[in-house]
Amino acid sequence: MTETKENGRLCIYESAFDSRETVARIEQELNRRNIPIFAKFDHERNAEGVGLLLRPTQVLVFGSPEAGTRLMQKNQSVSIELPLRISVWEDEKGKVWLAFPRMSYIAGAYGLSIDPVIEKMQALLEDLAKSAA
Repeated sequence: MTETKENGRLCIYESAFDSRETVARIEQELNRRNIPIFAKFDHERNAEGVGLLLRPTQVLVFGSPEAGTRLMQKNQSVSIELPLRISVWEDEKGKVWLAFPRMSYIAGAYGLSIDPVIEKMQALLEDLAKSAA
């Protein structure tokens, strides 16, 4: 699978599965890797709660406190970008997409050099997208 949309800040991939299956596949892969999921936001359900309609849209928030702490030790303001997250949504044509931050963009925005932690985070996000989509 290859990245399907260009965006300097985000990596965006199309999924071959519906949104619920895509999210479930991400969760299964995180569990398999013993990576904690800190939160799951179901924006569609939240919209329904206030009488609004929204196509399926979920965000998973997860990560490794060890890896994130290493970045925050270099620049604590990067904490606003952590933990990691992946968004999954269905567009108006019924296609399902995954998006996650491009770690090189985040590193540059916070004056962090590309180091093994950044590279590992990027590799994890890409692996999750490939496994889920």
